[in-house]
Amino acid sequence: MATTLTKVKQPAGEADLQLQRVETLHQQLKAEQARAQELLARLKGEEYQTARKQPPKVDWTRDPKAMDMKVSEFRERAKRLEKASGGKNNLDIGIPELKAEEREIRDLEARVSGLEGRVRGFEGLPPDKELALMEVEKMRKELEALARRRDAMFEGLVDGDK
Repeated sequence: MATTLTKVKQPAGEADLQLQRVETLHQQLKAEQARAQELLARLKGEEYQTARKQPPKVDWTRDPKAMDMKVSEFRERAKRLEKASGGKNNLDIGIPELKAEEREIRDLEARVSGLEGRVRGFEGLPPDKELALMEVEKMRKELEALARRRDAMFEGLVDGDK
């Protein structure tokens, strides 16, 4: 009879685990659905709607004055861009140059992330150097006290086993 009860309890336990998994998945699906509905509502909002009134289109072939104005505007933009780039003609850049720049950018990103990690180590410390050193010393003493407590507890466990 005990084996029969054990056989009945095992599938019940497995069913409970499966039910918990299904409930977890159900909660995750509900959360995902809420995020999707929120995104849909944002996309239907005013900022993503097309403008009702479009500016009048200029027929470039029939209005040479408008065309001349645009040409001079584009020339001015080109001059400003050339000045901003230091007089370099960026149109001569090829794939090897782009790959080299991309490599440099990736190296810089890796360096920045390393520096950010080092900076995160100082979070929570006061900005004043003396106060920060005092805080570090306080934490060092606390660590030592915890280590002594751990060692004492371990020795108590070892002595208790004898």
